[in-house]
Amino acid sequence: MPPAAKKRKQSAAGGDAPSSSKGKAPAPPPDPATAAAADGSDEDSDYDRASLDDAEDDLEGLVGEVLNGEIDDADAANGASHSAVDVLRSGFDPIVVEDARGEAECDDGHALADAGDAEALMQWLVAPADLDDFMRHTWERRAMYVSRNENKNYYAGLLSKDIIDAWLKAGKMRYGVNVDVTSYVDGTRATHNLNDDGSGGVDPSTNETGVAHAATVWRRFDEEKCSLRVLHPQRWRDPLWKQLAAMETFWKCSTGCNAYLTPPDSQGFSPHFDDIDAFVLQLEGKKLWKVYPPRSESEMLPRYSSPNFEQGEIGEPVLEAVLEPGDLLYMPRGTVHQACCVPGAHSLHVTISTNQFNTWADILELAFPQALQQAVAEVPALRRCPPPDLLDALGVAAAGDDASAAAGSGSSSRREALLGVLTELAGAVMRRLPFDDAADQLGKRLMRQMLPPPASHLSAPKSKSGAEIARTVTDASRVRLMREGAARLALEDGAVAVYHPFSNGRLYHMEGGDEEDEVEGHLDDDDAEKEEDEEPGALFFDPEAGPALELLLLSEDAADDGVVVGDVPLQPETRRTELVKRLVAAGVLAVVR
Repeated sequence: MPPAAKKRKQSAAGGDAPSSSKGKAPAPPPDPATAAAADGSDEDSDYDRASLDDAEDDLEGLVGEVLNGEIDDADAANGASHSAVDVLRSGFDPIVVEDARGEAECDDGHALADAGDAEALMQWLVAPADLDDFMRHTWERRAMYVSRNENKNYYAGLLSKDIIDAWLKAGKMRYGVNVDVTSYVDGTRATHNLNDDGSGGVDPSTNETGVAHAATVWRRFDEEKCSLRVLHPQRWRDPLWKQLAAMETFWKCSTGCNAYLTPPDSQGFSPHFDDIDAFVLQLEGKKLWKVYPPRSESEMLPRYSSPNFEQGEIGEPVLEAVLEPGDLLYMPRGTVHQACCVPGAHSLHVTISTNQFNTWADILELAFPQALQQAVAEVPALRRCPPPDLLDALGVAAAGDDASAAAGSGSSSRREALLGVLTELAGAVMRRLPFDDAADQLGKRLMRQMLPPPASHLSAPKSKSGAEIARTVTDASRVRLMREGAARLALEDGAVAVYHPFSNGRLYHMEGGDEEDEVEGHLDDDDAEKEEDEEPGALFFDPEAGPALELLLLSEDAADDGVVVGDVPLQPETRRTELVKRLVAAGVLAVVR
């Protein structure tokens, strides 16, 4: 249904670029030679705050160009910008797309998810908008609403109220783990995770909540107008599992979802913003959404979700739209929103979430401690004691203009000297930032958080990997990656580590729980050969095995025709075949001949 507030039209082909002020040219990167020369310098550092502000404003253009390339002159003339700040300052106007295609003209999303075609699936999700246009002009910058009045069955088969009912009646859903029962009445949000007979609370002996009774949940839904939040339904619903598994390979970060079932004429949650990029897929009924811009630049693209807001704290919406089956609403991290069900029918939607803790800041957060540790080991000056007067010259009191003036020129110059030393020492740390190691740590985290690959996403039948077939590997065998991108190499403690998602399970996806056995589509072998003390989802090898692992896991042949074991650069033969056997037993490689 078309929105009732201001909107920006876009054609099915992607249309014009979003309006925003023209971005500045990115600042040039620092000269490594100049930076390296500073290690031994004792010159005072004198920074112009205004220059620093300009440089920081230019950073958005710099990261945007790395993501999406340069903005051409025609788009720039229409106001295109890489900057999310520019979009917010110019009004945070949403993109609105009206999809005129009928069901016969649309791709089959289930088929794309089943095949694991990540890019085609993402294009299907945002269609008829162009995926490249979405990434260049919408992602992280503004909300987008796609109305699909001509195809209400766009998401049919993902999830339904009847399926949720069946899960409740089967006793599968525990409060706080699988389902939350919530309400939002007169500005107050409440959670009602307790059965009518008093059960369902936390068991002190196990610290686990109880099973939600279907009769209680539906009574609260029908009589008290409570909403249900179904947590991570992909654990039991294969179409969602396949869709999220494919999206994880597109975004290169963990991707999850929750489902929200709301009774007619009610609201389950307060206004708030989230720390994830949200794709809202309307499955059943209708729901009125109100979308608001981030309240300030400091709340744009947040790394943590907000508390609940009062209505008076969020201003006026930039978009009001009633989502109907087949409709999509995309909201960047930090977009304030609230939604309520319209009279007459319940609403069911799924919110797919991605890009949580997947920022430049997360890479630096991993890199800085390692850089400091290395610099301390290599730069004796960092291990020297500061002078006794450092606490007199530095601090909040010493930084004030009045305090500096009262202290006299001698104290002021001493302060500048100490700040200069700290700046140079910090530079020694900065020049040792291990960005490759930090990227490997992010990759390791991804492998541990990913869903286990569905069987339909694998390059070979599951029977072609595992402990039993691993015992048949010889130099004449040909092996292939079970799934491209499903292995990450890293150097750790003098060993080459291989991290993979084939030991992951579905039940605890997005919860950080332990792996579980016997999950549909999970490559699980109880008798798999593992090194002693080897953690699930990780294999460790001697550094000499590095070139062999690169050929087996990272080469084009590994993902296409496969690699003959005898061609693997590792001697002797027994060592080479043992390495391959371990990768086959873990499910990373398949024996294709």
